[in-house]
Amino acid sequence: MNFFAVAPGCSPQKVEGRWKRLFLSTFLVFISFNRGLMAQDYLRGSLGIHDPSAVIECEGLYYVYGTGQGILSKSSTDKTYWVTGPGVFANPPSWTTNAVPGFTGDFWAPDISYFNGQYHLYYAVSTFGSQVSAIGLATNPTLDPGDPNYQWTDQGPVIESTTGSAYNCIDPSVTFDASSNLWMSFGSFWTGIKLVQLDAATGLRNTTNTTVYSLATDDAASGDPIEGSYLYHYGNYYYLFVNWGTCCDGLQSTYNIRVGRSTGITGPFLDRNNVNMLSSGGTLFLQTTGKFIAPGQVGIINENGTYYFGYHYLDADAGGAPTFDLEPLSWTSDGWPAFTNDWSAAYHFNMDARDDDNQYYGLLESGASIFNDPLLGDTVVLNGSNQYVNLPPGVANAQTFAAVFKWNGGAAWQRVFDFGNGTNSYVFFTPLASTGFPRFTITSSGIGGEEHLDATAALPTNVWTHVAVTTDGARGILYLNGVAVTTNTAMTLVASDIVPTNVWFGRSQFSADPYFNGQISSVRIFGRALSASEVVAPQPEISAPPANSSYQLGETISFAGGATDFADSPLSASNLAWSVEFCDANGTNVVAGPFSGVGSGAFTIPDSGEEATNGFYRVILAATDSSGRMATNCVDIFPDATNADWTSYYSFNNGATDANGFYNGSLVNGAATTTDPIRGPILNLSGSSQYVSLPAGIGAMRTFSAWVKWGGGNDWQRIFDFGQNDVSYAMLTAKANSGKLRFEITPNGSGETRDLDSPNPLPTNVWTHVAVTLDGRQAVMFINGQAVAVDSSVNLLPSDVMGSANYLGRSQFSADPYFKGQMDNVEISSETLPIEQITASSIGISNGASGLTLSWPGWTNGLGLYASPALGANANWVSLTNAPIKTNGVNFLTLTPTNGQDFFRLQFP
Repeated sequence: MNFFAVAPGCSPQKVEGRWKRLFLSTFLVFISFNRGLMAQDYLRGSLGIHDPSAVIECEGLYYVYGTGQGILSKSSTDKTYWVTGPGVFANPPSWTTNAVPGFTGDFWAPDISYFNGQYHLYYAVSTFGSQVSAIGLATNPTLDPGDPNYQWTDQGPVIESTTGSAYNCIDPSVTFDASSNLWMSFGSFWTGIKLVQLDAATGLRNTTNTTVYSLATDDAASGDPIEGSYLYHYGNYYYLFVNWGTCCDGLQSTYNIRVGRSTGITGPFLDRNNVNMLSSGGTLFLQTTGKFIAPGQVGIINENGTYYFGYHYLDADAGGAPTFDLEPLSWTSDGWPAFTNDWSAAYHFNMDARDDDNQYYGLLESGASIFNDPLLGDTVVLNGSNQYVNLPPGVANAQTFAAVFKWNGGAAWQRVFDFGNGTNSYVFFTPLASTGFPRFTITSSGIGGEEHLDATAALPTNVWTHVAVTTDGARGILYLNGVAVTTNTAMTLVASDIVPTNVWFGRSQFSADPYFNGQISSVRIFGRALSASEVVAPQPEISAPPANSSYQLGETISFAGGATDFADSPLSASNLAWSVEFCDANGTNVVAGPFSGVGSGAFTIPDSGEEATNGFYRVILAATDSSGRMATNCVDIFPDATNADWTSYYSFNNGATDANGFYNGSLVNGAATTTDPIRGPILNLSGSSQYVSLPAGIGAMRTFSAWVKWGGGNDWQRIFDFGQNDVSYAMLTAKANSGKLRFEITPNGSGETRDLDSPNPLPTNVWTHVAVTLDGRQAVMFINGQAVAVDSSVNLLPSDVMGSANYLGRSQFSADPYFKGQMDNVEISSETLPIEQITASSIGISNGASGLTLSWPGWTNGLGLYASPALGANANWVSLTNAPIKTNGVNFLTLTPTNGQDFFRLQFP
């Protein structure tokens, strides 16, 4: 009997004897996985910094300086990957400790400029809450620590303040005016932001003009303090950015960035409503949203007319760690700085609880499972006892929450969602409150401070229902099935005000409340408050091509997708229209389409010319529902001349040879392949000195998956360890000192490790499928096909620590034990593979006396095994009625040999 399987992006492959091949998991139709997710230019590396200076370039490298002992420094070759550099001062200059009693070398908020052949670094010397402060200056002819001329020379204080002064000398910002005069803004709290003129020759205080100008004051009405000024000259205006709020209260911090402008460097600075910043004016530029808590400390860099702004935020998904970010900055037609961080997270529960953008990956807890509903497709099922979905904190900081759910009924106070940090601060929606009606509630001060949106009718059970809530700080609106049923104009809170850390679908902050009993089809969360028309807009979804994937010149790109109405009911292909645009610096141009009434199609990239190389393509899907409401979705794809994507597959049929021919490994010190009675050929490692050595290029991986049978033993045995040495590596250990399976990556030793622990120990002497994926932002760990741990702020890729020391079964640390156990079906890919493809690649075939045995994971969430004697138009997929035997989480099915051929795939019934 000949067996065939359709491998991702490949032609059918013949499978005979002991060969193992990939099977494709599909959802009723084949899904093309010819391209995995390709990471965007997310900032990566050593991003921990508070109060960053503006980014500055020196000799081809970019530098940024920040608050810290001796003044922190970071550098980058490309403005994307950042590394930690040396501090500016090994010891604080003696004048600093004399001027500010109690100062211990923790310098604040530096600013960097280049003029007169020197880099000028201004810094603040102070202690928390004190007005006894000073701003100093250090100079250096270069910022490159490897340059022989590198030497910081302290120039002493520029300006000082004492108790009772009219200002506080911290947070310097230096700029030149149109007449080449040098100025410095500074200040915090007290009487606000001030300005003094400096000497352009020395960088110190101007001795002729000693006037201290006032530029901005805080919001007296709200009590928000002001600090962190930044002056920037653009066009005919000087722009003054300031921070309002508090900076240093962890996730409770309230920093937000305001801006005004003036035609003169000394003011007056007016906001977009012409309110003077001396009268608490300031147009909001950036505020808390998503994982980006309390943004502050703007700094702008201009590269040949392309603008970026740096700032710091407190990362909600990393416990509030201060983190550097650098984003593109645009300017409006009337000359105001503009940046949008409009975001959304959509959960459709395809195989697991990831969101469409893979930024706020959810975890299915306590056995919550995916069920394919005949009408709405994939849904998450929650049993009402202990099951729920657990999400990263950042996703809760939003202003619109929408869900489609079916409630089975039961006791009051079940939660569709509940985001909070205990029983004092929370935001939730319940299908049944004590009133007998559905309720949305938000509070930052316990039950007594609750603000409500109460529906006016009971919610039916066992019926699919759409709910949406919008809040904007001035009012809240509750929609049921697209109709606004309640408005509260006294609702002043938004979710970010309550600082959520427990973010759940189906579970309450109150332990006595029941869990949700029913199904959830989708959840959509938006950073802003949607309009009424947006709440009921259709939902187009593009399944191909993947966003941010790449193309080759002359390549034909397939597109596919579909749409639902706002309540998740599918729309037919006749409701769809596709178009393709080419986008570059000159704008956009439609190059294909519109293609109407189809769910899929294709277009061809030109094989040469300007259009093919100097921009990118945008695939747009427009959907129109039965009421004539229209919405669009799009994905962007980018040129890639390298064609560098690869996937290595180690079946151990022939030693450590890569079945795909990319990175062949070597068996070292007696490591051997043996035959498992069920799995066939496997890798066996004794735990003494045996391992597999892999070539250097394997370190560029973004996905690792394998079947592992661990024999137990001491901590720190490695499933894999790829890197340069014991300070730069990415590894997966069967048992860390936590007792758990752990993924760990670091570019700079123990001080900068990012750890991802499974919730439970790795079982011993049992075949277990383990996988880890990274995309430059987050890392996700899977056990037996289920996401069990997520870190949304890893901000690293294995390629960042890539080296020649790449092992299966061995550690970078010589004292660590070798791995004891077996491995099978090791797949390593340069792409961030979705769980569907990881599942597909975990299926194998082995030969036996009674026939060939198919094996596939037992976690396929309702997928069944189907067979067809042919593909394409002649395919006739029939479910195999033979009942598989499930052992250790794996389905096994032995087939009697025949003289024919069959193709197999997994699909929903």
